[in-house]
Amino acid sequence: MWICPGAGAMPRTIGAVLVLCLLAAPVVRGDDDVNWRDRVTLIASERLRGEFVDWFRPRQRTPAPDVHRYSFIASQLRAGLSVVLPHVQLTLVAQDTRLGNVPDDASLAPPAGNLGPGAVYYANTKQRTQGEPFLKLGFLTFRRAGLAATVGRYEYRDGLETVPGDPALSALKRTRIAERLVGPFDFTHVTRSFDGVRLAYDRPGWNVTMIGTRPTQGGFEVSANRELDLTLAGAALTLKRLPVAPPADVRLFYLYYRDGRDGVLKVDNRPLPVRTADHAPVAIHTAGGHGLTVVDVGPGRLDLLAWVAVQAGDWGVDDHAAWAYAVETGYQLPTFAAAPWLRVGYDRSSGDGNPGDGHHRTFFQLLPTARTYAQLPFYNLMNTADAFAQVLLAPHRIVSLRADYHWLTVSEGNDLWYSGGGATNDHLFGYAGSPAGGRHALAHVVDLSVTVQLLRQLALGTYYGHAFGGGVVRETFAGSGANYGFVELVYRR
Repeated sequence: MWICPGAGAMPRTIGAVLVLCLLAAPVVRGDDDVNWRDRVTLIASERLRGEFVDWFRPRQRTPAPDVHRYSFIASQLRAGLSVVLPHVQLTLVAQDTRLGNVPDDASLAPPAGNLGPGAVYYANTKQRTQGEPFLKLGFLTFRRAGLAATVGRYEYRDGLETVPGDPALSALKRTRIAERLVGPFDFTHVTRSFDGVRLAYDRPGWNVTMIGTRPTQGGFEVSANRELDLTLAGAALTLKRLPVAPPADVRLFYLYYRDGRDGVLKVDNRPLPVRTADHAPVAIHTAGGHGLTVVDVGPGRLDLLAWVAVQAGDWGVDDHAAWAYAVETGYQLPTFAAAPWLRVGYDRSSGDGNPGDGHHRTFFQLLPTARTYAQLPFYNLMNTADAFAQVLLAPHRIVSLRADYHWLTVSEGNDLWYSGGGATNDHLFGYAGSPAGGRHALAHVVDLSVTVQLLRQLALGTYYGHAFGGGVVRETFAGSGANYGFVELVYRR
């Protein structure tokens, strides 16, 4: 008999869903004039993706010479419904994730670690064929006079508490602001959700949003019903427009993150015995903000973006203080053929230059959707400097292209080269690191994404990226080149 590995969390999850349904029932019964055809929306989606990996060739001895080369396939199926009444919304969505041909020989000992995304899935679940159904969403939202209160299991994307009406601002906020620190990690086949409450008060010119949650397992861990022993809370104030100014979006935010998982080895630049002996929790306060604007200049539109975050708290037995920022600009010609949009930017985060001084200075990315800012997923926004240029084109109404170049360095050569997107289960930290060896040159990356909207509900997505590794990569790997790509079909009802 097949038993769901996440079954231990199911009674509490099912109980919570039943409570939500009971809370919603009086409201539903009280509306005698409900036209259910207009009020109930069925939710269905399927994402089928094949991924190929040609990772950096490891220096250490391996069972076979080509363990860094492999391919695997995955399916993400969702089904559910949403009931929307004048002052209440009930949403229930189940997800089933299946992965096949996951490599069982590409998860190596440090410093090489997991050789690409497929190896990370195996490191979490230890099975070549993986799969499990779970409750993805189950929440109840009450709305009245601009106030919205959500309770249950939901998704949260930091920076996307509001969506601007201006299309350029909206695109920038979704792709260059949102989920830098907290997100559902939805490029992965499992994703993550958040169990808790969310309060929002929305006015025409501003919005205040507050959250208190416990994130679920997920991401690279297929058993995603359980909650992690993590606490995440925060608040954000967004100004949707400024007086006597072009279209703008300004936000201030605060996030509190506490990782109380005992026995999970922290990833940082301290010696292994020191980290092994450190069982104190990670507790970090993060404060920051962003500003976005778009100005009509000549035949096109000039965009300006700034984002900053500072951190303080405890990194186990060490104190923690860190920072990160991003400055970006671009110019779009929306009335020209293919609507070309050229953007350049520089993103940087702090690193730790002294592992033995009792101070942890590496910026910690919390629970992001990491691939939004690292399309070839061998790095993230920790101890990293990223100077980039990108071109976005729409040569046809159903076709969009994106081409990127990234010049990557590490901020502190005595720190690690970090990768990963945050906690996935209760026995892996969620981030990986390899010594930079005093070097700073990480890699040059070029990549291309093409999306084709085949039908109204069906899209084809493709990606290919190549990394030309620098001295930091050669410190650990014998081969300094890496390739990664995928082809996916996405159906959404």
